[in-house]
Amino acid sequence: MARIDDYKESFRLAALELQKRDPAALAKSSGAEFSPPAGLVVSFLGAGYRVEINPETKIDKVDSTEEVSLPDKILIAHYLLGASGGEATGNLITFRQVPDGHFYFDAFQRRARDPFVNFFGNNGTLFLQCAAMLGGGPVDNGDFGMEFCVFPYVRVRLVLWAGDDEFPPEGTVLFNESIQRIFPAEDIAVMSGSLVYRLIGLARKMASA
Repeated sequence: MARIDDYKESFRLAALELQKRDPAALAKSSGAEFSPPAGLVVSFLGAGYRVEINPETKIDKVDSTEEVSLPDKILIAHYLLGASGGEATGNLITFRQVPDGHFYFDAFQRRARDPFVNFFGNNGTLFLQCAAMLGGGPVDNGDFGMEFCVFPYVRVRLVLWAGDDEFPPEGTVLFNESIQRIFPAEDIAVMSGSLVYRLIGLARKMASA
């Protein structure tokens, strides 16, 4: 588990790199909207985030006073730095197929795959409802499959197989292979966990409403 100081340093370095880039060029390569003079607006899990680059890098949620978490700020900054234009493409791959994915696989399972299956494994219908609320669309994978546009050029699939009397529920997370050109394995694990916990949060809100 990364310490808060590690997150702060990671964001500091990404912020410095962003300040070297042209905001208009970043917007074009990432599918974001250029917001003169030195900023842009990018979509992350269906919400808009305003990124001011100079004189210092700031990331805030559009139309909200909600504080953006450091891990989310890092993901947004790394996406802007890594995207090079074009929709998500290529074959679907698992996390193990991502370069260095085997180093982070256990953390990925704990952060994303296990919470997904443990929470929604016996309620695929609830998963579909929450996924639709987060902008997900159905795909033909498993018993319950949904695809999410996490960033303009990053798509992630969550797939669930219902359990029965003999086998427990099972699930997986799939990515277009082009994600490897945008994010390193550690960021992909964090991003996947962020998606899953947003879905869990929506489910809990529905239960308490």
